[in-house]
Amino acid sequence: MNTQDKLCALRRNLEAAGVSAVIIPNADPHQSEYLAGHWQVLKWLTGFSGSAGTAVVTQKTAGMWTDFRYWIQAAAQLDSFELFRQGDTGVPSFDTWLTNTLSADDRIALDGKMVSAAQAGRLKKKFAQKGIIVDTTMDLISDLWLDRPPMPRTPAFELDAVYAGESRKEKFSRIRKKMADYNADCHVMAVLDDIAWTFNLRGEDIHTNPVNLSFALITMDKISLFIDPAKVSPALGTALEEDGVALFDYNTFYSVIQNLDKNTRVLLDPERVSDFIYHAIDSRSDIIEASNPSAMFKCVKNKVEISHIRETAVKDGRAVVNFLHWLCTSDAPKTEISAAEQLLTFRKEQNAFIHPSFDSIMAFKEHSAICHYSAQPDTDLPLSPDAMFLTDSGGNYLTGTTDITRTVHLGSATSQEIRDYTLVLKAHIAVATARFPTTARGYQIDAMARRHLWQQGLDFGHGTGHGVGFFLCVHEGPARLSTLPVDIALRPGMILTNEPGLYREGQYGIRLENMVLVIKDRDTQFGSFLKFENMTFCHFERSLMNKTMLSLAEINWVNRYHQMVYDRLAPGLDTPVRQWLKEKTKIL
Repeated sequence: MNTQDKLCALRRNLEAAGVSAVIIPNADPHQSEYLAGHWQVLKWLTGFSGSAGTAVVTQKTAGMWTDFRYWIQAAAQLDSFELFRQGDTGVPSFDTWLTNTLSADDRIALDGKMVSAAQAGRLKKKFAQKGIIVDTTMDLISDLWLDRPPMPRTPAFELDAVYAGESRKEKFSRIRKKMADYNADCHVMAVLDDIAWTFNLRGEDIHTNPVNLSFALITMDKISLFIDPAKVSPALGTALEEDGVALFDYNTFYSVIQNLDKNTRVLLDPERVSDFIYHAIDSRSDIIEASNPSAMFKCVKNKVEISHIRETAVKDGRAVVNFLHWLCTSDAPKTEISAAEQLLTFRKEQNAFIHPSFDSIMAFKEHSAICHYSAQPDTDLPLSPDAMFLTDSGGNYLTGTTDITRTVHLGSATSQEIRDYTLVLKAHIAVATARFPTTARGYQIDAMARRHLWQQGLDFGHGTGHGVGFFLCVHEGPARLSTLPVDIALRPGMILTNEPGLYREGQYGIRLENMVLVIKDRDTQFGSFLKFENMTFCHFERSLMNKTMLSLAEINWVNRYHQMVYDRLAPGLDTPVRQWLKEKTKIL
């Protein structure tokens, strides 16, 4: 079916169900950011392949909302859907638009297995103010998607404690202590990276995300893991059993939670379980609403993990420097896609590399202004020496996950391009050199990055940084550096990115990204202070820096950082690359 045929069929389902609209989030039953093909409903219906979006279909209108990162991409991909640029001036949110469009007593369909309980609750409350009903018991898509991809069945495998730094039995114990604090009998887990971390398991069920489709229940005397049994080898099954884990088929989870003992006190996070799960439990058990203990445990890396990530930063830095050297010196014809393939080749040469941590963003010319651009055969630009080139990539290693962005110019940059690059560099340095009290939140650090851009009337539409998992999801909560007022204090052991940017639509984009580790700085009479340790090694482009725009402190920072890059990477580089890097990192 083409998009028009899909919309006609969906509207027939709307009419048959007696609803006026359907909300279709980009989601799965685990509240994942990236989805297995089986749950990419939004892409199937609209043609949009980005990781964040919401579609709304009524009998007369089909709209799709997405944020700044995907405005340009969505405009190019959408077919028969109107694009609403979420966050742009004067653009209503999808729920506000629906509130203004529908009438009292109208009904909206929303699949309760695909939306968090918290989000569903907020929507129900908002629509109820106008007398509009949200029905979360309907799936109006599945019977239309005849060629739907099957559920993935990649093997699960164990992440040894030599990498994880902690056994799963130790993690179970920590979670149970938190449960005791809440006087909880049972803890429900649905988020895939929380489960992967807790059970020291990894897989490949979601492209570039090393997780397994699964659910888990933890009680004070039993651990239950719900996973396709075909994914678990006999040896892994035995190891899990020896650690007290009972295995159940993935598809039995919903029936189990609907039959929990009455009056069981269940700890769960409404933001991290579906509306269906929440209400199935709420119908017979007492719910204790709190964050998953594993979420905070996971984001604060232990000493073993940090040691491995420091090692991984060097390996990954060598791969990226080898790539940038190839980019600048090889005479072979290059395109965005062939550049991504070459970088992957360099990463594969590194010890313990598994796969990319996301699809590499290789963005030339105007494509670099598309934050999450992904080159396709029909958009694959040949590289030529006349424009900006943005490369954002990362790797998943047994020894950690990486995320790095560099922007180069393949020819002679204009004065505006140099000015913009320097402003983004200043923003990056502002975060890299930040010192802050233990009470600081990410939005306060985010403002430090934007200050230099704001003074010039400039800004960027994404956050300054996100958490990074340990051989897990490249985007990890709960801490982040963004304008959103997330009430999570930064703590030693957290790993975040530092990635300010600047984007001129139709021209070019610039982003400079390192990973940073929160560490202790010092204690003073005013309290305890923290700072960041750099966890990424790769030079910045001296030829794109306007030295007159940099303060002496900023120049000294660049020189110290470049010396550190050379010292760490040079021993593992071939002579031509080492000599090239020496030139790239010489004193400003």
